[in-house]
Amino acid sequence: MTSADVILRAFLACLRPSRTQADAVLLSAFLILTLAPPSASQAAAPHDTGSGLGPNVEVPVSRSTRYLERACDSTGRFAYLVTPETGQLSESYNIIRHAGAIYSLEMANRRHSYPGTQETIMRAGGYLWNSYVGPDANSDLLAVWSQPKPANSEAELGAAGLGLVAFAGIEHLRPNSISPHDLRTLGRFIVLMQKADGSFFPKYSVDRGPVNEGYSLYYPGEATLGLIALYELDHSPEWLAAAGKALAFLARNDRVGKVAPDHWDVIATAEFLRHYDQSSCPATRKELIEHAERICESFLSEQITSGPDAALVGGFDPGGRTTPAATRLEALLAALQFLPPEANALRGRIEIAVKRGVTFLLKAQITSGPYAGGMPATAIKPKSVVFRSDPKSSEIRIDYVQHALCAWLRYESMFGKK
Repeated sequence: MTSADVILRAFLACLRPSRTQADAVLLSAFLILTLAPPSASQAAAPHDTGSGLGPNVEVPVSRSTRYLERACDSTGRFAYLVTPETGQLSESYNIIRHAGAIYSLEMANRRHSYPGTQETIMRAGGYLWNSYVGPDANSDLLAVWSQPKPANSEAELGAAGLGLVAFAGIEHLRPNSISPHDLRTLGRFIVLMQKADGSFFPKYSVDRGPVNEGYSLYYPGEATLGLIALYELDHSPEWLAAAGKALAFLARNDRVGKVAPDHWDVIATAEFLRHYDQSSCPATRKELIEHAERICESFLSEQITSGPDAALVGGFDPGGRTTPAATRLEALLAALQFLPPEANALRGRIEIAVKRGVTFLLKAQITSGPYAGGMPATAIKPKSVVFRSDPKSSEIRIDYVQHALCAWLRYESMFGKK
């Protein structure tokens, strides 16, 4: 049996609801073949300091980019959730995180142009478009549906937002890959989901229209980022106006209660402020920046800066989870793009925090073996094969890799080699 035969048979075995022992053997072979480690020439200690100004992330960025490339099969679908100890692949799938993985690969491609990254982006984008994007039966709009076609019954706001970000990136990479009309109809779906006050309905139901169900903290920021990405393609003021209303609502709403730990909000703010003078945003530039500063202050207060367990230092929660750390670093680094001179003290604290946080993530990355470049759920290593803090702590999910990769890329663009 050739390696291609093993891959095909194992892939089909993954789809069966109940797998036999023979299927498990094939699946292990599949993972070894498709998630092979990078070559020895790519191996390097994760904490090389390079210039001495902070951790060097060039090799870790390459590792995680390669992981996502290898984890994307011939159809464009990612190995969504892997348990390294058993090689088991989860049968569930989340299309929002699929779009997020494309977003991270597009960031990596703009920074490094690795061979193979562009083809992975196109393949994954094709899977997203062909399997999940379809018309709404009640309108002439397109949506990113929660389940593969033809199950077009519910769509989540975040999928449309990050889907639009991914498709806009593909258009920049290979112009005319997607019809401008189709992108605009997807953008109008997001506008349909927006309320008069700038907030959004989180979910769309074919039977009921926009509904206040399935709330997610991150959907508004993801949707806003999608609108900004579309504006940068066609420069229609419609998208910028909707994005400004969304950010103004978020900025003014955080004064009512506790500041929401929303990294997408800060990332969208960084992108929006570049176009602020062309917008009709109801909030002032100062209000948007102060809102982002409050989020950053909240994140900084969470970081672990000392303690008996060195593995937790630089992280943001006592469980050592990697993705909360990565998303907070993404936001803090995005804020460095727009903080005004009078916020120099905050800027200095952020710079210290991100270097500490980047090092925390580097220590967690898998650096060798069949899952090299993967990011486990937590940075806490099991003390023995018998006593494990959490059986899920070693799982690798595509968004764990995505967020770490995006954080490192943002860090590299600011503090790495120019």
